[in-house]
Amino acid sequence: MIAIVERGNTRTKLSVMDIKANIIESKTWNEFNVDLIHKFLSNDFENIRYCNTSRVFEVIPKNWHEVFSTSEWPIEINYSKNVGVDRLAGVTGARVVSKKKSLLVISCGTCLTFSYLNVKNSFQGGAISPGLAMRMKSMSDYTNSLPLLKPDYKKKVSQYTSSTETSMQKGAYEGMLFEIQHRISLYKRVDPDVQIFVTGGDGPAFAESLEYSIFANPNLEAMGLFAQWSYEKNR
Repeated sequence: MIAIVERGNTRTKLSVMDIKANIIESKTWNEFNVDLIHKFLSNDFENIRYCNTSRVFEVIPKNWHEVFSTSEWPIEINYSKNVGVDRLAGVTGARVVSKKKSLLVISCGTCLTFSYLNVKNSFQGGAISPGLAMRMKSMSDYTNSLPLLKPDYKKKVSQYTSSTETSMQKGAYEGMLFEIQHRISLYKRVDPDVQIFVTGGDGPAFAESLEYSIFANPNLEAMGLFAQWSYEKNR
């Protein structure tokens, strides 16, 4: 078995996978703590892959193998070396699901990212903008009168609101939803057959509201990191 540790800006996710890339069990924490991860795993667990997109660097155990954007990937990367490993893992995981078509992976996390992989398996990047929690926080941080609210993951049908709080919730959620829908339409204009994947911690809250046929999969990055390990191992 192999353990995949994904350290993001707000969450740490652990996925335990068998040799056929099936996820046996998973766990998510709101912090990064090596002891918690080792407590969850058995003491003799040796094959641990680590992906860090938080930009917070610290020493990791010797039996952990960190994956970088400069590691060997089963895709062509036409992008600068500072590309997020999570973006590469996302499109690589989507390629495991869809073997032949071009892919657009939309990750709804701390940031909202769009990552495009063409039919020739070449990573073409895509837009990055604030995620839902960041949109809520920025309204509070950069004004004196707006409160700090937790995101509300519900689409509001009515255009009327009854309070500052509901106005902020509506603006943040629907602003992000409309951005996602608009960008999908732009990709569809130039590539009608592109397959759309939605992932990330906030992915489920947006996937059900989209007006397009999509694949919602919260484990794309873990699948991609497994595929990267398999590719690197067999080189």
